[in-house]
Amino acid sequence: MSAAKRPPASGLFRRIYLTFVGTVIIFAGLNALLVLVASSRFDDAWVADVDEAFEAIEPDIVAHLDDPDALDRDLRRMAERYDLRLGLRSPRGTYLAGTRDLPPPPRRRRLNRLDNGKPVVMRGPRFGPPILHWGIRGSEPGRGDQRRLVAVLTADAGDPGRFRWIVGGAVLGLLVMLGLGALPLARSLVRRLAAVEDGAEQIADGALSHRLPLPPGGPRDEVDGLAATFNRMAERLERLVSGQQILLANVSHELRTPVARMRVLVEILEERVELLGQRTGDAEAPLVGRLSRGLGELTEDLKEIQALIGDLLTSGKLELAADGGVERAPLVAAELTERLADRFAAVGSAEPPDLVLQGDPMLLERLLSNLLSNARRACPEGEITLRAAATADGGAIFTVEDEGPGIPVADREAIFEPFSRLDGARDRDQGGVGLGLYLCRQIARAHGGTIVTEDRPDGARGARFVITLPAALPATGPTAGAEAKTPAPPA
Repeated sequence: MSAAKRPPASGLFRRIYLTFVGTVIIFAGLNALLVLVASSRFDDAWVADVDEAFEAIEPDIVAHLDDPDALDRDLRRMAERYDLRLGLRSPRGTYLAGTRDLPPPPRRRRLNRLDNGKPVVMRGPRFGPPILHWGIRGSEPGRGDQRRLVAVLTADAGDPGRFRWIVGGAVLGLLVMLGLGALPLARSLVRRLAAVEDGAEQIADGALSHRLPLPPGGPRDEVDGLAATFNRMAERLERLVSGQQILLANVSHELRTPVARMRVLVEILEERVELLGQRTGDAEAPLVGRLSRGLGELTEDLKEIQALIGDLLTSGKLELAADGGVERAPLVAAELTERLADRFAAVGSAEPPDLVLQGDPMLLERLLSNLLSNARRACPEGEITLRAAATADGGAIFTVEDEGPGIPVADREAIFEPFSRLDGARDRDQGGVGLGLYLCRQIARAHGGTIVTEDRPDGARGARFVITLPAALPATGPTAGAEAKTPAPPA
């Protein structure tokens, strides 16, 4: 992709980064507002209000210093009114009443401040609740109205562990905010990447015309850039494959005429050699014999070339036709199996006898002929069977079995590749160039069906091919979708 056409490299990065930062900022602002609102109750007005209430109950506390139960009642009333935890101790820190786990009374100058009748406010973390100390002063016997510090009342407006709850709640809130903020972005990215994955699967299955959707105006970020690059790749692949198929089909078509002329010429030469052998004596007989054998081999070579050209033309037709090259017509399965069984000395059957399927008669006959020809080549003297049966969904299953050497499990998929032959079949005397089974798979796929090879259900030695054809033909080409799992045919 050129620099001018490349989408902004930072588009996706900006979306992710701004989503994260914006979520954190919103969370921090909401959290600060919550803390500020929660801590506003501990301002100077609140302290003055509590101090005034303390002055009102101070005489009761002084009067009840020798009565712990009364002290507990006094402190409980004030604690419930202001939502406080209250504890009463002596100036030296000895527990007298209320909550035990409050901080001890202050020391030195702060203790003198309490002795002078002034409260001590000790603030902790910012926005946190303060700790308040009040001095309890009582009159000493024999000193008139002179009062001295006899106890210290401590008030805490925060519960134990409240700070930990605030921190935990803040972390949980951050996670929730991040999750909610990232959800739309993650959903958008996953949906778009899933579309790319689906497109890659369709291309892998052969649907080279598939393209990914793009936003109006062209790519806007890296994911759109990936989709655009993917579309260009698919377009080039489609042109390349289509061009090769067209070239192969055209070359194959152009070769048919010169090959046909060569066969005619060879037939004429064979006739001349036969006449020559009748006119020559014993001395020239070996030469005439070599000429006759050479022309016979040349005839076989030309037949093989003609078969190869025919396979290439059929394959090109199936690949290039938008509908798979299938001409839909009714076909009686019993007639087809009987005709092919007679041609290859096989045993044919169809169940039910009136089974009719829809397809291209010429292509389906070519498919079964290729399989029967391979079977007869693998077992020249053995038994070959061709069966047709109806499926539960209205389709049809054809099975071809032989008593030959069979097909190794490791090669059962490779044999359907073009120009692929088993090691034992690479000799020219075995015939074929490796296009027959490839063409069989193309024909099956063009009909919306499948073809596989498997072990014989009776455990006997030999190969077994299973062709499954659906009831209705899909309006797609041979490259549409992956093959479905083949249902088990009747034995």
